Amino acid sequence: MPSLAVWDDSFFAVEVETATAPRDADAFARAVIRVICEASVTASVGRRTYALCLRALAAGATSRLGFRHPGKAEAIDLIWRERHRLYREYLGSNDKLAFLATLPWIGPVTHGRLAWNFGLLNTPSEMESQAVA
Repeated sequence: MPSLAVWDDSFFAVEVETATAPRDADAFARAVIRVICEASVTASVGRRTYALCLRALAAGATSRLGFRHPGKAEAIDLIWRERHRLYREYLGSNDKLAFLATLPWIGPVTHGRLAWNFGLLNTPSEMESQAVA
């Protein structure tokens, strides 16, 4: 197995929060995985879990090595394994917000956060205000 030194360091970089559309399937999958890892935990725990998951996936292992939650780990593995198909479907979707809601382990809060991260909403709470209106 190759050492971690041979992998591109940018793969492990924790992305800065910006509201932009993902540029490729890997960026799409990492953004979804990040939102799942950060859900219902502190920011530092979410970042650490995200980094551990990416390292496990880069090594060809299951994200379960970095994430003890079996449901979330299964969703992360599926998203990574199917990232190219999911990204193509996202790009081809007429309703990108609705498509994001179909992703595994993406609930109402993570859906809004992911939509904001992809530049589909002006603020993370915009989805909540639309639902009230």
